[in-house]
Amino acid sequence: MPLLRALQTFADVVVRTIRVLIATVSRSVIGIRWLTRTALRIRVQGSGGVTGVARLYDLHAVVVAADLSLLAGLVWAVGAPGSTHLGLAFGAGVLAAVPAGLAVSAAPASGRALIGLLLVGRAVATLLAAQWLTSWVLLLVLVALILPQWAVHLVLLRRLLPPGAHVFGALWRAMQYALIAGLVAGVTGLVIGGLVAAWPLWVAVCCLSVGALLALRLPAPGGPAPGPAKPLPPVPPAKRLPQQEQRTIPEGFHVYRPSSLDPSGDEGRTK
Repeated sequence: MPLLRALQTFADVVVRTIRVLIATVSRSVIGIRWLTRTALRIRVQGSGGVTGVARLYDLHAVVVAADLSLLAGLVWAVGAPGSTHLGLAFGAGVLAAVPAGLAVSAAPASGRALIGLLLVGRAVATLLAAQWLTSWVLLLVLVALILPQWAVHLVLLRRLLPPGAHVFGALWRAMQYALIAGLVAGVTGLVIGGLVAAWPLWVAVCCLSVGALLALRLPAPGGPAPGPAKPLPPVPPAKRLPQQEQRTIPEGFHVYRPSSLDPSGDEGRTK
């Protein structure tokens, strides 16, 4: 019957679609697990077990995710700036990154405060840009602040590393760890931004807010570098006097002492 064949064909299509969705979800889960393991391995290798460096790794990853999500939002923003304006914004960012890095290198104690102020200001500006998608000047300012923020992070990371650590290896792993989170946020923003244009900017606002909170937990640079604890000097064994030696007589036994060895008996005979 034509109706029965149509129903069978429809059922086959539904079953195949479900199988494709299940396979896609399972592969996505496997890919997410692999990315997570890779990111954690890079974080452990780069930080070297130093808590302050690991926190700065997390902060840098969150900020890079916000920046790439912001760039993905420029694709869907109404009246987004053109390539010429974006090139000028990145050029201004390069020029601003040099004095920002030199300022943090000269005064490392101000790096944590500078990072926090930059993140709070950028979060507020991104929130305003998400409300007014036609404000392309504000978007250009946000793009120009990307590279100075990264420069401050990397200079502060150099200050937080313990003596003898491989600086370039730590910086390279910091960029790898951050790009994993950033690419995930950027690709997701490109996909969802086609349906909701302001989605990437709202994700950037959330990431910048989390980064501002993480900046409060950064250690103050310039303190003593964490390292292995020095072993305590061995304590010499206490010398025991002959009178302080412990008796090894088990309980319940009595030691027989002859009368000839009893001093009280000798005293009686002397008398």
